[in-house]
Amino acid sequence: MRARIQELEARLKQQPARATAASAQSDQQPPSESQEFLSTSPVATQTSAEQRSVESKPAKAEPFAFADWTWLNGTPRTKTPAFDSKFFTPEIRADIDYIYDFNHPKDDTIGGSSEVFRTNEVHVTQLGVGGDFHYDNVRARLMTQFGLYSVTTPRNDASPARGQWDLANAYRYVSEAYGGYHFNTLHGINVDAGIFMSYIGLFSYYNFDNWAYQPSYVSSNTPWFFNGVRVQIFPTEHLKIEPWFVNGWQSYGRFNNRPGIGGQILWRPNSWLSILG
Repeated sequence: MRARIQELEARLKQQPARATAASAQSDQQPPSESQEFLSTSPVATQTSAEQRSVESKPAKAEPFAFADWTWLNGTPRTKTPAFDSKFFTPEIRADIDYIYDFNHPKDDTIGGSSEVFRTNEVHVTQLGVGGDFHYDNVRARLMTQFGLYSVTTPRNDASPARGQWDLANAYRYVSEAYGGYHFNTLHGINVDAGIFMSYIGLFSYYNFDNWAYQPSYVSSNTPWFFNGVRVQIFPTEHLKIEPWFVNGWQSYGRFNNRPGIGGQILWRPNSWLSILG
């Protein structure tokens, strides 16, 4: 019996030695053909090189983000939004004024202006509620216009009188309403369709953005908005080329049998110069 126990103990001592030898032998074995193919395959080498190239390639600069443009007339002076999220950036605008006209019109009506409408009274010119929607490359914007703008802006548009359907009432409470898509080409390309601001006369449709409450005579006679399609092309971070296909000159519909075309070129070479054409 004692001899049997000694024999079993000897076998147990031999097992760890065999396992160590087998492990050493497996470490010395050359890699298999499949492993060698994966490590030296041109496809694998190219893939890793492309990954390194993508990681090392710097992202293109965002257009006009190289400077602070809040000093520019027609540009809002808010630098950062009060609230923002992944999908929506809200915005609320309130324009309440008191105007006094030294001509003292008997019915308090002021004519010839696109921003000032009555005298010696307190009025809500515009109350806008909306914001910007953004999800991946999809983009959209909505801004309402409650107050005097909802009456005066449709009043100055004669296109609703052409044809049926009441365009004036359909659009009177909307100052901006468009949807579009952003293409990651050049420094960005935006394609939007709907009602959007024109910013031709360097004054903004929203008085908060302007240096003076009453826009210049030239700005008051340029369109504040368009209803159509625009394409914003940014070849560089300093240049924007923006063609338009619109219904008309600040009109919800068409005045005649043809739509309108136009465009804008904006060049900002540095932080103190902005050229708009």
